[in-house]
Amino acid sequence: MRKVLLVIPYQKEVKDIKQTGSKWPRIGVAYIAGYLRNKGVDVRVIDCRAEGLGPAELKRKIKKYAPDIVGLGPFTEEILDAVEICTITKKINSKIITVLGGPHASAIPRRTLEEFNDIDLVVFGEGEDTILEIAKGIKLKEILGLAYRKSGKIIINKKRPLQKDLGKFPYPAWDMFPLEKYRGILTLQLREETKGKELELPILSSRGCPFQCNFCYKIYGPSLRDRHPKLVVDEIEYDMKKYGATQFFFVEGTFGAVNSHGAEICDEIISRDLHNKIKWVSETRVDASKELLSKMKEAGCVEVGFGVESGDPKILAKSGKGITIKQVKKTISAAKKIGLRVECYFIMGHPNDTMETINRTLKFANELDPDIFNIGIMIPYPGTGIRALAEANLGNYHLLCDDWSEYTKQRGGPLEMQNISIDKLRKIQARAYIKFYRKPHRIFKILRTLPFKKLFKIGIDLARKSLEKEN
Repeated sequence: MRKVLLVIPYQKEVKDIKQTGSKWPRIGVAYIAGYLRNKGVDVRVIDCRAEGLGPAELKRKIKKYAPDIVGLGPFTEEILDAVEICTITKKINSKIITVLGGPHASAIPRRTLEEFNDIDLVVFGEGEDTILEIAKGIKLKEILGLAYRKSGKIIINKKRPLQKDLGKFPYPAWDMFPLEKYRGILTLQLREETKGKELELPILSSRGCPFQCNFCYKIYGPSLRDRHPKLVVDEIEYDMKKYGATQFFFVEGTFGAVNSHGAEICDEIISRDLHNKIKWVSETRVDASKELLSKMKEAGCVEVGFGVESGDPKILAKSGKGITIKQVKKTISAAKKIGLRVECYFIMGHPNDTMETINRTLKFANELDPDIFNIGIMIPYPGTGIRALAEANLGNYHLLCDDWSEYTKQRGGPLEMQNISIDKLRKIQARAYIKFYRKPHRIFKILRTLPFKKLFKIGIDLARKSLEKEN
């Protein structure tokens, strides 16, 4: 069995001060590490971001461990740093097999191999069994969900069927991570470090998503597979006892997409009296019922995030989100009355957005009055409907670049509207944040969320951008 080293890339540059919380425990890597270990593989994790490691320190660690396989699962904006790590690995020992997985590589496995010579294999889709078979030395042509080179040609194997029984997977291997580095970094503080030493861990209640948002890539396909509520809460208890976790973040983005499943998880938390011992945060949809939101509050949920995306009914209807303005108003109002802290996410640059539709979105955000307002600039992530439109010069889009490091929602960069430049979008974004947060009651809320020093830097940056001349 081959030795496997899983690496979370370092972050060499933060291009926008609003990109808060770049350091968080990577649950996908933790799941794969736990699964491999459970199957007898010698596996380790190096978390460069948490440990503050640069290329030189990472090189020394790779040499010391001497792995047969180095695997990474970067997001699009991290891909160049991940490739640099593959290059470092090849210079140490050209025989080490470099493997890339994650959403970017899953969306475009062929292009990933064409673009980066130091990547040997691309895992697309659910990665646990694919990585295991690579570690076992099974012939590449027999491994589902794998792309590789052979005789100068790129071979794309058949997709691997999704694992229906999520109970098959052991808990994420958080003991392989430097968890002390994560203490005090909380979602409630936008993943900014606090003075306390609370440990927040991510958790999944399901995998996949049945919805068809045109701006989202789906590594697990258009399906939803729920974990049994008992297993979810068993994991919460395990993380509390083994690691001392007291806060949790349901990271799937669709908690309670099936309302009855979310309610069962809440009931399980309450029945074990964990609701008095933990706090938790989730993202869900605006079609969550008032009853589910009340149950979440009772079970210890303190914050819920909603993807509203647009305040224009026609733009929203065409996004594939499957929600309405009426639902948004009703659910946000209910969540606030119940006592949940509410965060709302919006996007500028939907297909055929105009100044009129964007202004309608900003007005709607102010009317909703969430505790946290977040507005990003549309990113044409590989494999998404937005990407397809941009490449076809449809949707009133102009694709500016494929510098993957620019693919960050708070900065924008790779995409603009034919009628609205990227400079204009950034100016609108900066002014929207200033207008929203300048009101006294909102200033007080954000001061409780972000460190003053960070908030001051963000404020200066927003002011500068709001006044910049457009090219």
